[in-house]
Amino acid sequence: MTGPLQDLRVLDLTRLQPGNYATSLLGDLGAEVIKVEEPGTGDYVRWTPPMLGSMSAAHLALNRNKKSVTLNLKTDAGRELLFGLVQTADVLIESFRPGVMTRLGVGYDQLIERKADLIYAAITGYGQDGPYKDRAGHDINYVAIAGILGTTGESDGPPVLPSVQVADLAGAMMAVIGILSALHRRSSTGTGDFIDVSMMDSSLSWLALHLAPWLAGGPRLERGKGYLNGGYPFYRVYRCRDGKYLSVGALEPKFWKALCLAIDHPELVDEQMTEGERRAEIHRILEDIFETKTRDEWVRILGHLETCVGPVNDFDEMSRDLQVLSRKMLIERELPDGTPWRDLGVPVHLKNSPGSIRSSAPELGQHNEEVYSSLGLSPEDLTSLRSDGAI
Repeated sequence: MTGPLQDLRVLDLTRLQPGNYATSLLGDLGAEVIKVEEPGTGDYVRWTPPMLGSMSAAHLALNRNKKSVTLNLKTDAGRELLFGLVQTADVLIESFRPGVMTRLGVGYDQLIERKADLIYAAITGYGQDGPYKDRAGHDINYVAIAGILGTTGESDGPPVLPSVQVADLAGAMMAVIGILSALHRRSSTGTGDFIDVSMMDSSLSWLALHLAPWLAGGPRLERGKGYLNGGYPFYRVYRCRDGKYLSVGALEPKFWKALCLAIDHPELVDEQMTEGERRAEIHRILEDIFETKTRDEWVRILGHLETCVGPVNDFDEMSRDLQVLSRKMLIERELPDGTPWRDLGVPVHLKNSPGSIRSSAPELGQHNEEVYSSLGLSPEDLTSLRSDGAI
């Protein structure tokens, strides 16, 4: 299987999670992704422990379905190689700070002189303009500034970090959406585009539903006080008798009613939106009820009803979950050296042109000869480039 993007060539100059995840999605859907890395060291994610032989688990997870070439952009020969690759590519994606690629002589304006219809995506923390554009940052900073972190956690406690990097992944997905949008436009206009992706912008956009009441003049969302962040009994996590937790998402009145009837408290049906001390009392009532049985007992009692409940799984439990297995979201396979490995499945399920895992994450520079020979370079040329430090 090759997937719907099989005719797309992407040059990936990114490092770490945001760009790697974006190009992994494109690769899963069939694109030829060429990972362009610095000679000797490559992407930092290669060296993030734990290691499986010569590769990190993180590299294996984020860089399947890609080829790797090495290229030193600080050399004239390296820049010329990138110009050659660009002429064969549809998309270039990078994650340097604003202006870095231009200072190296390979920014958007320089590259479109070589390929006018190039689609160029730049993922940065704060975007290409604004007072923070050159500021260093990580996911924690982007979600903090965007307002997400301040609304996450218990009402009487500090902000709580999500266990996944929201801004990284939001930025990655916005980059993919931008790339696919630009490709669609190019199919009719013949022109490329520059895609400016800010991880702060991307994560802030995910607050649309939560910001709407405040933008309309209502109160702002506070930690542990909203409908969807644990402030109400119908949308909350409850501890069970065995110390494990059950998620309850009985948001719509019909689901809340079904839950109240199932736990033998019909008097609570009309109190879904109760405020003040009574709401706190209902919290305590449900906490006491869920403490009477184990989590899995509650799942057996409530899971088949219209109550919107689910177990809070750890990784081991998730890996055995029947829905995860049915959707093939964990796939058993072997790495090229025979090491057993479990890959995440392709999250986008297309019926007529499904994505697939076609290759494992590459060794650093594994495809130098294959890719550069397609540009007309001979083995002698490659030897010379290596000795000059260009690849």
